[in-house]
Amino acid sequence: MDSNEETVKKRVVVNTPYQRSEVLNERTERGPQPSRSSTGMIAMVAILAIAAIAVVLYLVSNRNANESANRNANLAVASQAQPATIVQQPALQTPVIIQQPAPPAPVIIQQPAQPGQRENTSANDDANMQDIATKKLGEDLNMAAVVMTITDARAVLTGTVDSAATKAKAEQLVKAVRGVKSVDNQIVVLS
Repeated sequence: MDSNEETVKKRVVVNTPYQRSEVLNERTERGPQPSRSSTGMIAMVAILAIAAIAVVLYLVSNRNANESANRNANLAVASQAQPATIVQQPALQTPVIIQQPAPPAPVIIQQPAQPGQRENTSANDDANMQDIATKKLGEDLNMAAVVMTITDARAVLTGTVDSAATKAKAEQLVKAVRGVKSVDNQIVVLS
């Protein structure tokens, strides 16, 4: 009988009211048998696994030994006394100071004196001119940060604005006030 053959026997009993009979069926099946691992195969797998683990452990321990040897060699070289080298630095030079040119002097525009205008104005006239000029500047929201003072009919504008056009407009408004002789525009334009 082949190792891939299997015999199956079946026994069937048939009962009828008048008779009882037994039928015996026998059948042989052929087919692949499930493979079975032999003891030799299990031993071979175990030996290969142990050998692989041994190789990994050997490589790890060899790497650690190499790193340790390199570390010790570096420490030995570093601990050896080396003669000191003295490097002289060049003498310090005096610093060079570069000065920026002074900003141009402010342009003062004086209005020509009108005939019959008094040369000496009183403090009341200055206060009146300042009130009128402050009201004109206050009408424009862009000139909210402009400060103006008038002394001896001479106006000085300070503060900040957003554009050069606003700066020029402030100067024109103050020049238009009756009695103002000159305007010193020191307004700063923010960019």
